Amino acid sequence: MVWAGVPARDLLRAAFLVAVVAFAAWGLQGSWRELVGALSSTPPAGLAVAAGLVLLGLLTTCGAWLRLLAGYGHRLPREDGRRVFFVGQLGKYIPGSVWSMGAHADLARGFGVPVRVTVGTSLAFLGLNVATAGLLAFGMLAAGMPTLPLPRWGGLVGALGCAVALTPPVVARLGSLVAGSAGTLRLTWGSLAVLVARMALTWTCYAGAMVALIPGTTPGHAAELLAIAAGGFAAAYVVGVAVVVAPAGVGAREVTLVALLSPAVGLATATAVALVTRVLHTAADLTLAAVTTLRRGRSPAVQR
Repeated sequence: MVWAGVPARDLLRAAFLVAVVAFAAWGLQGSWRELVGALSSTPPAGLAVAAGLVLLGLLTTCGAWLRLLAGYGHRLPREDGRRVFFVGQLGKYIPGSVWSMGAHADLARGFGVPVRVTVGTSLAFLGLNVATAGLLAFGMLAAGMPTLPLPRWGGLVGALGCAVALTPPVVARLGSLVAGSAGTLRLTWGSLAVLVARMALTWTCYAGAMVALIPGTTPGHAAELLAIAAGGFAAAYVVGVAVVVAPAGVGAREVTLVALLSPAVGLATATAVALVTRVLHTAADLTLAAVTTLRRGRSPAVQR
């Protein structure tokens, strides 16, 4: 099926990209003045460091997704795997919770990966993100982090639940159940430890990016701010995932982040950091999708 000589599949992909850009811009609607003010008050060096850390965090989390896919027996060449992940990830900017999974499945299908395997990978990946973020946020609460409005015993219970969710039987069961007859997710304790370590590095990068955006941070204060930022970002991520009608959790995530960060740095600074963080993540997502598309390889997938 074609329209004006253009294959329908290409038209759908073009519509997907247009929707991504439109909803990403919509997510910043009404915040442009505040964003300009926040950017103008952020030291250029801090902005550069933050951008670099966000990119590193995204590349690290991409590796986790590809490792989960490899757990099903499908290994994509590095450049192609990154393209599948980063282009597919743009779907999170469209309201709903299925667009990125659908995009991942469509792109990976070109490398011989069954749709249900890709969906299983993406759901297991989402669970890994939520569980590690929850473990971090609840762990900070149990340690006495004052900005989370819950009792410390709630942090202990929540952290225990997240730790159980991060065991190989639970993660593998979820992934295998979704994939059905198309594949079985096989994870060892060692491979899952690598995945958790990757996510720990990811959250650290994102927290470090926020600390880099806070003007006047001293070395002695940086460690405390890093812990607060890590717990705050992790909690905000979980809230953003829960609000599926917002593109990439926009709005809910920022409100949560400001609420948790402002007691330590003040409302104005927390708001500025949340806005700039949102822009950096959006810019990094678009940049990595564009770069990996331009560098796309043509190697076939390797199945073990």
